[in-house]
Amino acid sequence: MPDAIVLVGLSGSGKSSVGHALADRLGRPFIDLDALIEDRTGSTPGAIIETEGEARFRVIESNALGAACAVPGAVLSTGGGAVIDPLNRWALWGSGTAVWLDAPDQVLIERLRRDGTHRPIIGADAAASLLKLRTAREPFYRAADIHIDSGGPVVAVAEAVAHAVAHHRPAGRRLFDALVTRDHPLGPRTARILMGRDLDAAALMSVLQSLSTGVPVVVADEVAAEALPRLMAALPGERRLSIRAGERGKRLRSAERLLEAASALGAERGDAWLAVGGGTTGDLVGTAAALYLRGAPLVQVPTTWLAQADASIGGKVAVDLAAAKNAAGAFWPPVAVIADAATLRTLPRARLLDGLAESLKSGLIGDPWLWSLIEARGVAALADDEAARYAMVERAAWLKLGVVERDPFERGERRTLNLGHTIGHALEIESGYRLPHGQAVVLGLRAVMAIAQARGAETGLADRLDAMLGTLGYALRRRFEPAAVRSALGSDKKRVKGRQHWILPMAVGRVIDVDDVTDAELELALRRVSTDGDER
Repeated sequence: MPDAIVLVGLSGSGKSSVGHALADRLGRPFIDLDALIEDRTGSTPGAIIETEGEARFRVIESNALGAACAVPGAVLSTGGGAVIDPLNRWALWGSGTAVWLDAPDQVLIERLRRDGTHRPIIGADAAASLLKLRTAREPFYRAADIHIDSGGPVVAVAEAVAHAVAHHRPAGRRLFDALVTRDHPLGPRTARILMGRDLDAAALMSVLQSLSTGVPVVVADEVAAEALPRLMAALPGERRLSIRAGERGKRLRSAERLLEAASALGAERGDAWLAVGGGTTGDLVGTAAALYLRGAPLVQVPTTWLAQADASIGGKVAVDLAAAKNAAGAFWPPVAVIADAATLRTLPRARLLDGLAESLKSGLIGDPWLWSLIEARGVAALADDEAARYAMVERAAWLKLGVVERDPFERGERRTLNLGHTIGHALEIESGYRLPHGQAVVLGLRAVMAIAQARGAETGLADRLDAMLGTLGYALRRRFEPAAVRSALGSDKKRVKGRQHWILPMAVGRVIDVDDVTDAELELALRRVSTDGDER
């Protein structure tokens, strides 16, 4: 049987009517997801949302979607919000060709008025609601294989879909494709964030062509380059530099070597720099790009979970000084981030644990759905559950994108992303950077949880965190020299007028920013994670 044809788009875009016509034309089964839900539950999607809430409806929708995707060759009409869940998108895109039906908002409004179906999500002000929904969902719709203007007659639109599907040649699987604000006076005002699976050269070059005036400078971590020959073959090869990743090499002298090499290659200011590797690679290459000719375009190509979920997002680049991590750098947002989930297949479990720690942190900061997913499928994501792994990466990156857009220069909310990092960075420094970053963040989370617990955090949260960490295989304690950790804390770059800012987790999805942690509380926090301490 042929692959399915999956129709996505806003309410009123014609998914049901076009789907019917398309299925008739091609002789395929037609499945309307909303109708399937009504058959299963006896209630319309609108009624379920009104009586049980949208969260409960999304669970019902996901279950029905799984059954729909199992029908080979079907034309599948989805609900407008089905694509929000990255697990749904993974399943839908994996079942066949995804087609985004789109029309101007005024056309959608007129159709919704004529249709008369009650849609609680649209509300009384259809224009405002549609604009809000379009803004929120466009990164998911844009990732579809095909984009069709559905403003015309149903038969004509169905014909256009059939023609496009027949001539479509897969270029990997885009799963998330967003244009986000790039807050910097130099360079473009927007940046593109592309996430997917098994992206090919065509998908990569479609992003790069408009972002580099000449041949890009490709700087790749030598380990990543060796492990990912398919990715490297898809990238421009005329100007390639190799580095050895890791905190020990993330210093100004390393950035200087890159600058000299780029100059020797004749790179110009408009030639993009591509950082291929993990978080330390992105930091080092980003710092060099920010300095080269006073600012060259930066494209992050993260190849680790940690980098895809966190380090490549946000625009802060830096190298380390002797006594302080990330202490010399700049705000230099990338013009694009291209993250391929396929690169994570080559990582050992220890590196996957590093990245999962950042996703876990993001869930604790502001995404209870992500936190629950890690509780339910974290162990599987570390093994072979690629869908869950991708979902955890995307949700963490999406949360960070939102925070950074609201606070690009770290004047307030963005400090919440430092959860677990204050003590975590100090432990990394004390270890001479032998302690992996993710493990350091986990210890930092446990440490600040001790302070939060004493300040009235949600009952049982500390035990819930420890249970999750233990199940996933993290070490809960470490031997370290407390005086050295305290000394490293004194050089933390987030100190303001000598006062240390601390992010404390009070509940899943709620943290607070304080600057009044006492010496006694710090002692309690360090004791919680020290092999020489206790749990009192």
